[in-house]
Amino acid sequence: MRATLFVLAALMALPTTAVGKPTLTEESQVHARKVVDSAVTALGGASALQSIDFVKLQLQGDVWPRLQMTTPNPPFEPTRFQETLLLDLKENRLVLEQMNSGAGFDGHNTIVIHDGEGTTYDHRARTATPIPAAQANQQQFVQYYRRLPQLILRQALERENTLRYLGRDTFEGRRQDVVTFVMADAQQVALYVDAKTGLLSKYELIFTDPLRGDQASQIIFSDYASVGRTMVPQQWNWRIAGDLAARYRVRAGFNPPAADRSTDIPSDYQKVAAVPLDPKPTVEKLADDVIVVQNVAAPNYNTMAVAFRDYVIAVEAPWSSEGADRVIERIKETWPGKPIRYVAVTHHHGDHIGGLRSFIAEGATVITTQTNRGVVETMAIAPQNDRLAKAPRKPQFLLVEGGRRVLTDGDQTVELIDVGPNPHAREMLIAWLPKQRIVFQGDLFFMPANDAPQGPPQTSTLSFAQKLKEKNLAPERIASVHGRTATKEEFARAINDQMVKN
Repeated sequence: MRATLFVLAALMALPTTAVGKPTLTEESQVHARKVVDSAVTALGGASALQSIDFVKLQLQGDVWPRLQMTTPNPPFEPTRFQETLLLDLKENRLVLEQMNSGAGFDGHNTIVIHDGEGTTYDHRARTATPIPAAQANQQQFVQYYRRLPQLILRQALERENTLRYLGRDTFEGRRQDVVTFVMADAQQVALYVDAKTGLLSKYELIFTDPLRGDQASQIIFSDYASVGRTMVPQQWNWRIAGDLAARYRVRAGFNPPAADRSTDIPSDYQKVAAVPLDPKPTVEKLADDVIVVQNVAAPNYNTMAVAFRDYVIAVEAPWSSEGADRVIERIKETWPGKPIRYVAVTHHHGDHIGGLRSFIAEGATVITTQTNRGVVETMAIAPQNDRLAKAPRKPQFLLVEGGRRVLTDGDQTVELIDVGPNPHAREMLIAWLPKQRIVFQGDLFFMPANDAPQGPPQTSTLSFAQKLKEKNLAPERIASVHGRTATKEEFARAINDQMVKN
């Protein structure tokens, strides 16, 4: 015991050579705090920001997100979007109403979150779905603090220890001081602060773009005007990998009267079960030598695989190279020794082709349409850190010509059929297995992951149903990239039509 005390005393007596000389981390944090303070001052000062108890924010504009349009190349048909956000900072309460229309889908929802509990009201299906606590506390709540500079800067001040100074940059011809910090949802955010005015010019998040590798998603604030004691941007634009993806007009008010703080919350909607937050990865067997690899690439993303005599075809390569590697592993476990000779994609959207690089590295030939060939070729040379980057190879193609491509070995048959133009994508492939009477599709039809009713059919689903009639296809089951496999009876009920055939 005496020896231990002696050692501790000796250690405490050692000189502290670091005292008086800040580390680079400490200097970076101090510099970043000064930049944030200047941004706070430009918005009216800390007292003005801290006096905000309630925010009412309205956004309205057009959206054309990268690799989510009806065509892979411009001109694009934008989606109309509007949002009303009520954020009670004192009571930790959020009410968010969103409406969108375009790309084959109409949506109208209200999200209510209060003290870690939440509900989503679907006004089309007239349902009330609980939001899991983890989602209500993080993804569904904190992301809305990025809607306005005032809310972002309040977060930066509350999380001061994560502030770091990145340096000087130029944006739209003006010098910017750039700082970064980590928000409560673990998202790292970079702030560009105008060195002259102190106003927040934009913020950036880093993501992996399928065609260009790691890129910035940017929200750009502009047209500042006085609102009460502070300054508010009247417009903000969204850029993804450098491409303009949305343009919104902004209206914001702070601490409005009680009459402007309330919204009508439905009380007569059908209460349904919560959507599973982390669905279990599974391999569903639909028939002999036909499987759907579910929730393996990512939650709510599926790939169908069909074994022929000498090879396997995979239909859809969603999400990412890492996710596709896991899907490939499941396919190989199911049919050891059979090569994955082909991979087909339903359409060009980024979340549906994000794993193609892994299948190309595996040696699979890509089945797609001529228009989408360029997207695949660009993706194959994107700067990503995956198997294809370590052993580059050019993609090989088998194109769908005349609206159909058939693979068969005399026993097993898969037909890739173009059911476009669809409101969701001009060129849209489905996989039809005539022997098993199974269709596999992406984004044309969804089965809810809970017990919710379907609600009114989307225009993309009605177009899909019409194409099935025109092509005389009568599937017994409809498997999906998103969600579980449906029966023909469930599909018929969903489209409010009598398509059930005996």
